[in-house]
Amino acid sequence: MAPVPSIRRRSGALRAGPWILVAVIVVALAAAALGAGRDPAVPRSLVRALPPDGFVPAQNVGFGTLLRLPDDPWSVSVVRRADTGIKRATMTSGPAVLAVWIYPRGRRGPRTTDELRTARDRLVDAAKARDRTFRVISSATTRYDRLPAVELRGTATILGRPRTVRSVHVYAGGREIVLDAYAPARDFRRIDRAVFRPVMRSLRVAPDWRGVRRIDGIAGAPR
Repeated sequence: MAPVPSIRRRSGALRAGPWILVAVIVVALAAAALGAGRDPAVPRSLVRALPPDGFVPAQNVGFGTLLRLPDDPWSVSVVRRADTGIKRATMTSGPAVLAVWIYPRGRRGPRTTDELRTARDRLVDAAKARDRTFRVISSATTRYDRLPAVELRGTATILGRPRTVRSVHVYAGGREIVLDAYAPARDFRRIDRAVFRPVMRSLRVAPDWRGVRRIDGIAGAPR
């Protein structure tokens, strides 16, 4: 997968699986290295995740999904609402990344406790299949904006480096909303508390998008 730079408020989309996270930090570090002629020091914001100054008002990242996004010095990329691609937004600060994906499924997602537990087990199996180093720290069936959800926290190898990850899968109508976040272990708790969880808990889905819609079954959507 080619890395995509994260530029604040610039639109763009990328198709990928929910555990194959965008490699924006590679581009950022490469740019810093190219510009090191005058000042060899790498900016602190590139090597250590920084807390945001605050959060901007909730934005629609597509399919009726609203999220509050971190302000400077975080870099935020959101696609156009008219774009039907599955990649909806990316938020980065140094090596910390939070990516938002929305997968049209064409059918309602799991609702009951048993269905959510089955979905959780499948997500863990899929993560381990993609990354043999993945280990589960905790998992839960829960709700976001009163919608059924599965939440995983674990450790994984991303771009050859160990990372702590949090992945939330929210089932709204015929869609699966995925919020994937990762950071180095030394920074994860701090950034999880300051950014990842506030953004995830801000999730709201518009009433008219909480059921299965025709667009949920668009051609090429993963099943």
